[in-house]
Amino acid sequence: FPAGTWYTIPYRSLQPKNADNLLVAGRCISSTHEAQASYRVMPIVTTLGQAAGVAAALAVKAGVGVKEIDVKALQDVLTRSGAFIGK
Repeated sequence: FPAGTWYTIPYRSLQPKNADNLLVAGRCISSTHEAQASYRVMPIVTTLGQAAGVAAALAVKAGVGVKEIDVKALQDVLTRSGAFIGK
């Protein structure tokens, strides 16, 4: 990518299709094989892990499954902690 450009990874990429209340992070998220070449680097992998952990904590706190969390709240927590999420 040219300097100053980026792409985003949707939260749904961390949610396996046929599994409830489970998140995956790192190199095993759902994507095309073309995208895998760029998101397998450590800064992105660690941010995916952070997102999964925060999402799990938000789900427990709200008493809901991980597919029902407030994604905006997840983004806010990640941004406040210094994660770059493309905003």
